[in-house]
Amino acid sequence: MSRKLIVGVILLLIVTGIVAAVHLSNQEEVAGMVILREDQQIAVSFEDLDKGAFSGELTDGKGDITTHTYTGILLRRLLEEKGIDVTKLSGLTVTSADNYSVEFTAEEILQADRVYVAVTADGEKLPGIDPGTDGLQIIVFGDQNSRRCVRFAQKITIH
Repeated sequence: MSRKLIVGVILLLIVTGIVAAVHLSNQEEVAGMVILREDQQIAVSFEDLDKGAFSGELTDGKGDITTHTYTGILLRRLLEEKGIDVTKLSGLTVTSADNYSVEFTAEEILQADRVYVAVTADGEKLPGIDPGTDGLQIIVFGDQNSRRCVRFAQKITIH
């Protein structure tokens, strides 16, 4: 190969690296969660969710009951803080990073102390789906089986 060609390829690689670095540095930090409503996308940060402690009992598929303490926010309160009138919803779907989804009716969301978004469990940050990342979990008290507690919660779609 000619010397000019080698220098040209090296310069092209350097420029490509610089452009990629600038692009990545200009990207916004990924929100903890996103709420999708009609044509609107509402970002929800971890700070929006870390509002206080709550605790309760969860029942697993075997019928075993465990008690846990979490920090987070009542889902109804989160939606109201983001300008969503829960009384006018037909329901919503929560989807996790691994595409597991659970539907909730407006009546469930309106029940006191029923559905929460948690950022910690028993004093520990909830893990994200990728190692070393933080995650979120939907906590549902009062269900016969905690399968509706969505780990790695990432998206809420309003119906």
